[in-house]
Formats: sequence, C-alpha cells, structure tokens
Amino acid sequence: MAFITLLALKGNGQTSTSLMVLDTRSDSTTPSSYSRAFEAHFKYGSAIGLELSAINQYYTILGLRGWSSDNSGGKAHELAFSNDGQILFRSGLTPSWEGWKKLVISDVNDNVGIGTADTKGYKLAVAGNMIAESMKVKIQATWPDYVFTKSYELPTLQETEKHIKEIGHLPGIPSAAEVKANGIDLGEMNAKLLQKIDELTLHLIEQNKKFESKISSQEAKLDKQQKEIDALKKQRAF
Repeated sequence: MAFITLLALKGNGQTSTSLMVLDTRSDSTTPSSYSRAFEAHFKYGSAIGLELSAINQYYTILGLRGWSSDNSGGKAHELAFSNDGQILFRSGLTPSWEGWKKLVISDVNDNVGIGTADTKGYKLAVAGNMIAESMKVKIQATWPDYVFTKSYELPTLQETEKHIKEIGHLPGIPSAAEVKANGIDLGEMNAKLLQKIDELTLHLIEQNKKFESKISSQEAKLDKQQKEIDALKKQRAF
C-alpha cells in the first residue's frame, strides 16, 4: 500500500501526514501569498471575491505556487470548494488574480454539470448562459408534415379564436406558467411551432383562393358591364 507524504514547503521543512486548514476567513489573498507553498484556508466568500448566498458563505481554499512569488516560476493557483458542491479555480501572476472559473462537475451517473453540482437527472446541466455557432436537435416525435394530409382535421379560425379567448394561448402550445415551471423541449417546441405555421399556411392558401375567386368574379362583372356600355354607345351612335 502506498502512502502519500505531504511536504511542508513553507516553514521548517518537516514532513507531515496531514495538511492543516488555516482559519484566515477575513483575509484576502493575492498570487504573492504563495511562494513555494501548498496551503489550505477557511475563507469568507467576500474575502476572496466570490458571491455570497444563504448556502455559500464560506469556502475551503487550496492554494499553491511551485516557485517564488516574483513570477519567475509562473502563476499561483487556487481552488475554492463551496458548500453546494461547486468547485472554482483561479490563477494569476503577482500582484493580482485572474477571475474565478467554475469547473465542470460529473455526478455519480456520469451526468455533467457546468456551474452546478445538481444536474437534476439530465446528462448535461448548465447553470447560466450558453452560446454556440451551431446546434442540431434530433427528435423522436413525428414532424408535422401530417398537417398536409387529407385526413388532418384543420382547426377553423373560429375554433382557434375561441380557444385563445378562453385559454389565453394557441391550442397545443404550453402556457407561460407551464414554460416557467417546466421549461421547454427545443425539438418538441419547434415541431409544435411548425405545426402552427403549416396550419396558418393552409388558411392563407384558402383565403387566397377565396380572394382570387372574388377578384375573378368582379373582373367578369366589370367585363360584362363594359360590354353593355359599349353596346349602348353603338346604339346611340346610330
């Protein structure tokens, strides 16, 4: 069995089988706080520039620097462990730190949390904003091409209007309260929105047919009236 011995690089150089946590809760640190040292500290979040909450008021800090504090040996580093399971990291050259960064956390089911330890059962949970140049979502649900089949019962505009007045949102679309409570599935929501677009397209096509029919009827009437006028003009000419 292998035993790990921690070397006390700061002090008299004696070896130890444990690392004492220093209660320096109100003291801030800078990269120059560490010089050829590995130290553990108990800190207020406010002392190290971390946001306070009811859960995360205190942090356990591990700090180290492989060489002296004159930057000749590179950066100093700190890890901060919060009460809710977050792990944060920062590094820097003397005299100041770079900003804190949250580490990716994987739970016992191999689910990954970014900025959070509680993935709520999802494979990937992100506490905060995301940005991407491209995203592809593959869904198992049927894509709404069925709207264009002969068997599809297209809701009338009157039925849709009645539903909106009574319920306050489009049929088949979750309410604002449901979205706030449960969020939305992007693939499922895109399918629902496309279904509404397809239905609206069919209504527009139907309305356009009626409009064209009226125009054609009006043109026929105008053409008939013009012919009658032309005939009357000829009669008067004689």
